[in-house]
Amino acid sequence: MTDRSTQSMQRAWCAAALLAGALALAGCGGIGTKLQPPDAGIQQLTVNSDGSWAVVVRFHNYSYDTGMHVYAIDASLSLNGKLAGHVAISPALDIPAMDADIATATFKPDAAGAAALAAGKRNAIAYTLKGSLSVGKGTRGKPQPFKLDGSGFISPVPGVSNIWR
Repeated sequence: MTDRSTQSMQRAWCAAALLAGALALAGCGGIGTKLQPPDAGIQQLTVNSDGSWAVVVRFHNYSYDTGMHVYAIDASLSLNGKLAGHVAISPALDIPAMDADIATATFKPDAAGAAALAAGKRNAIAYTLKGSLSVGKGTRGKPQPFKLDGSGFISPVPGVSNIWR
């Protein structure tokens, strides 16, 4: 092989390596990043002295590589199968990837929900949150609706009146 053909081959390899590197870096730009369906649940329910409820809602971002902005939640809250009220807030939270944050909704409960909470005073109570979450990708992403169908249990806090977690 001559020096000229060796140099030409080295240039070709160098160009191929640069092209491969550029393509690899282009994939890191987040173009294909997808917002995973978020979730929400009840972290705490407090019965206020005026009879209203303060419900601390915990929002979960399950996206492993992108943050999300929570625009709104619009959901029905049920306790032990009885409609308890409507959770509707616009918390404007920015939640990093694989993280969570909270916001509080205050409302007057429906009579059936208040009765279900009173009946389960010393026991765990099943809850469901059904409705929708409006979230966007990153901190400025366009709002996208996601179906919310969360459930869990809350229990009275020992030694503290009117608080369930």
